[in-house]
Amino acid sequence: MAHYIVKEEHPKKYSRIWKEQDIIELCATGATASLMEVEVLDIQSSIENSHLPDVVANMNKLRWIRLKDYETSTFSSSNFHPTNLGCLMMTQCKQKQLWKGHKHLPHLKILDLSEPEYGGCYLKWTPDFNSLPCLERLNISDCDDLKEIHPSIGYHESLVWVSLKGCDYLKAFPPIIRMKKLKTLVLASCDRLRKFPHIQTNMDSLECLDLNKSVIEVIPSTVGQFCTNLVTFNLNSCVKLRRIEGNFRLLKRLKRLDLFGCFSLEKLGGDFFDKEASLEVLNVSLRNQDSTLFQNLMNRIGLPSFQLHDQDNSINLKLSQLPRCITKLELSACNLGDGDIPCYISELVTLQVLDLRSNTFTRLPSSLISQIRCLKLLKLSRCRNLVELPDLPSSIAILKANECDSLESIGDLSKHKWLWKVSLWRWNKLIGGNRVLLNSMLQVNAVEDRFMSVKLPYKVPEGSYDFDKTTTLITMQLPKNWYSEFSGFILHCNEYIWRESEIVIKGETSMADHHHAEVFDENWEFGEVGYVPFASLRHTSWWNFSYTNLTFQFQATGKNPEVQLVRRKSKVGDSREASSDFWDEEYEDYKTFKIIDDDSNSSKLKIVWRT
Repeated sequence: MAHYIVKEEHPKKYSRIWKEQDIIELCATGATASLMEVEVLDIQSSIENSHLPDVVANMNKLRWIRLKDYETSTFSSSNFHPTNLGCLMMTQCKQKQLWKGHKHLPHLKILDLSEPEYGGCYLKWTPDFNSLPCLERLNISDCDDLKEIHPSIGYHESLVWVSLKGCDYLKAFPPIIRMKKLKTLVLASCDRLRKFPHIQTNMDSLECLDLNKSVIEVIPSTVGQFCTNLVTFNLNSCVKLRRIEGNFRLLKRLKRLDLFGCFSLEKLGGDFFDKEASLEVLNVSLRNQDSTLFQNLMNRIGLPSFQLHDQDNSINLKLSQLPRCITKLELSACNLGDGDIPCYISELVTLQVLDLRSNTFTRLPSSLISQIRCLKLLKLSRCRNLVELPDLPSSIAILKANECDSLESIGDLSKHKWLWKVSLWRWNKLIGGNRVLLNSMLQVNAVEDRFMSVKLPYKVPEGSYDFDKTTTLITMQLPKNWYSEFSGFILHCNEYIWRESEIVIKGETSMADHHHAEVFDENWEFGEVGYVPFASLRHTSWWNFSYTNLTFQFQATGKNPEVQLVRRKSKVGDSREASSDFWDEEYEDYKTFKIIDDDSNSSKLKIVWRT
């Protein structure tokens, strides 16, 4: 809006150019006086005009440039000196180098030449970074042709964030001499970068080091020596990685280490972690059936005496050196069989997430799992040999056991008062025995005014999978005192919901005759069930005690959705909010239920349910 106000007030003066027609007009007229006042140039379309380089070269007051599909090199002009330029962003640009020689841009803070959606830029060489003393953010991601980084980058003292992700032809990153402010370095998916950059100084500011899917073969000891404030180290899918030299005992702030898929990694040095380290997430999952690879990976990485004995003996895995503050441990697809999970895992007193998916054990020691007193999420999906679930700790909130083909018993889950989310998709052995599980969970969660999401064992007819969303309208007439006699409503489908569903609820105060609200029948069988407590809706502008009817617009992949009221189990008038102990941290970027309040129309409310 501000662009158009300025344009209307001063139609012949330009401080910001973002319309293709404006730049074409300037190319035609050569209005030099107008060009001198331009501060922002934002052209997101391809313009082929021989005068364009000269026009841009005269905009010496530019502070912000964003260009797309720009073939000529305006910046090589000796007349172009945008000393106030703070941001330069170029996508789909054809230059092999931005400019020749030295071009001093003392205020440039952002240089962004990335655009993975369109294949990046054609840059082969970066400029001399000595001429960009204030540069803080450098992004040359997915630049397929980039071959050389100017060595001056290693001396740059202002850079904070650097990404060279997906630069396929880059073979080396210059030695790091004085990059004292660098916080994030991304060298992921660089297919020819085999050597980690040589670090020659303390990098006290470095917090994130991302080498995901790189072909680096050795992590030098300088990482553990000079990057002592590192928080996240991503080595996910570094299939060529052979060694991590030295140890991480000085990395006391390290919270996340991802070694997923490091198939070639040899054994590490002894006492790899300090016992007082801050490690919260360790991913050592392997997509491989050879347990010797798991042995090599786990040996002395704070799991110091993992030993593979003869076939008749069990595997001995000790966790005594693993930092005690770890909150997430991922051991999926590690070919772990019966007896391979050590008793020491119960000593991880802060462990909240344990991922054991796609392993081969038939049972887990009940005493082991039940003693992990802070465990919130247990993942057992695709453990196809698993016969029965272990006893769970009282703290458990979410249980995932999808596609456990051999599972015969889930035990008694009614005593777990914080359990609100269970997924037993494609578990066919005890189909029809869902009532006890659903009713026990509903009784606890309804009383506690908490959400609930359950995927129950359900026989899906062959060939009936349908991934297309359908829209269903359900209108119910509410009974008198519905807000006090009922605790919330159940949403359920006969089949499974894929991805997410959207439920738009419209409240009405009319006396029109609709179907009376159905009350939840504890004897029915469902595939997918969600419970929304009224307590979660009371804070919204939608909430109104005088509603007489509710219309639900249900958009989801599940078939035959229905809505039913749940009769209150606690005393009438109990309006407690959801408990502070309700745990929904399975995913970092979204929650299972998201309530979207429409302030412009207080009679409508949207609920997004992600299963």
